[in-house]
Amino acid sequence: MSKRSRRLVAVAAVGLALTLTACGSTDHKKPGSATAKPSTPPPTARPDASYSPPKPLPKGKEGTPKAGLPQGVDDKDATAVAEAIAVTNWTFDADLDSSPSDAQRRTVQWLTGALAKDVTGAQPLAQPAAAWRAMAEHHGYTSATAKRAYDDQQPDTDTEAFRQFEVTVKTLGRDDWKGPTDTWVQWIHLTRTAKDQPWKADTMRVAK
Repeated sequence: MSKRSRRLVAVAAVGLALTLTACGSTDHKKPGSATAKPSTPPPTARPDASYSPPKPLPKGKEGTPKAGLPQGVDDKDATAVAEAIAVTNWTFDADLDSSPSDAQRRTVQWLTGALAKDVTGAQPLAQPAAAWRAMAEHHGYTSATAKRAYDDQQPDTDTEAFRQFEVTVKTLGRDDWKGPTDTWVQWIHLTRTAKDQPWKADTMRVAK
């Protein structure tokens, strides 16, 4: 229930309580006595007619990022698929991409149908952060490497697997500029319909 709806319900309850009190009283109103008037809620603010929501950022250009993309990935190997996703997710190219979402769209071949649809349709509204703008000024790109990170994860089954990678992301410029190097932890859950089918990711999380 919205705040406005709750407020309306509360006002209605107060009015009902006043009515029941008046009906149940045995005292008659004396001449000249004031009649209490129930308070009314303040008027609802009108939306700003001049406001217009920001437009989604345009999608990037087609092409292969400067640092390249994983090739020859064995889709029957859960580790290989998860590593390819982790690397591709962090492989940006400011000469091609409008935002990190463009890199994520390059992973759709390794995603389940539902997740691929969400990733393909994602169009951020906010402009990229200062780090992205700095990279763009140098026609920059990232180079990502992934190292398997082990934890107390669940064991694999024929149709379900969990993988975690530590991804090191270097930011470079085509003019020999060197930006920051960051490390992220990428957690990926993969599924498949049968033992002989390719692995696909259906859930992903990331932490620094």
